[in-house]
Amino acid sequence: MVILLASVATMGAALVVAPLAQASYFGTAEDPRGDALDPNPGRDLAAASLFYDRRAGTLTGAVRFHGPPEQAPSFVTLVAGLRTATGCDGYPALGFGSLSDAFSARWLRMNDSSGAGPRGSADKRGGGDAVQQFSVTDRQLAGMRPNCAIATVTDPDNSAIVYDTTGPIALAAQPELAVGLSRVPDVLVASRPRRITVTVRNVGDAATGLVRVRFGLVRGLRTVPRAVTLRSIAPGARRVTNVRVTLSPRSSLRTPLKVRATAGKIEARVEATLHRRQITRPSTGGSSGSGNRGSQLCTRFQPDLSGQTGGSLVLVPC
Repeated sequence: MVILLASVATMGAALVVAPLAQASYFGTAEDPRGDALDPNPGRDLAAASLFYDRRAGTLTGAVRFHGPPEQAPSFVTLVAGLRTATGCDGYPALGFGSLSDAFSARWLRMNDSSGAGPRGSADKRGGGDAVQQFSVTDRQLAGMRPNCAIATVTDPDNSAIVYDTTGPIALAAQPELAVGLSRVPDVLVASRPRRITVTVRNVGDAATGLVRVRFGLVRGLRTVPRAVTLRSIAPGARRVTNVRVTLSPRSSLRTPLKVRATAGKIEARVEATLHRRQITRPSTGGSSGSGNRGSQLCTRFQPDLSGQTGGSLVLVPC
């Protein structure tokens, strides 16, 4: 994408390192040693990877050179777009650009072949190192569905001089799990089971495969079943299962219910707090120690100290 190379090459800004994002699309590829136009290993790509979350507008990528580029700086771009008959040069496209010896990077979104689109600063780690990482989150990058990526190393002063490329790299859509709980009671009575509903959703862009739902081991908590396997969930779909939970009389008054859903290498977790009803026993009266005597009433003769009557029967705690 010559327009991207020319446009991004003029950008530069300070940056802050950002964490790796959940990927809606992901791709990675290696590149052989010694295939670059320049023999310097700092201009010879070894590998490239790209992660993209289209909902958050998060793009994260990395390139690895066969050697540090400090002595032979270049301009490196990592771009995601759409595959065409001529390569990975379809629009819309989005990506990063940076000098290989710099500690700053820029992102760019191109809506069409004119190169028009928003752009801004990106985070970068590893300026001057053999491994360099880029990341950005911006709503202006959201909503795309790229299916390929390409990394390119060019002369820092002339983008027409291409030292090396990696790609097209296939970007595969990824599933993504979200798990939630409903019908969680405010209070549970000890030894009395209650049913709670677990909903697992696929908010990603590919089918999940089999989903395993597990309930954490906690003292005083019994779950039936302990684990359940759900059929594959299509993108945008969900599956529902139920679990019966029971708190023992000796469980904590606040017991965590931990749920973990996994499908291959992806997972989602949710946790709720189960409150056990605490039964307050009435205080005992007297010294006989015969159970809940303080809650009982007895008839007892009470003399009249005034001498006007012989006395009367009254109800008193016994």
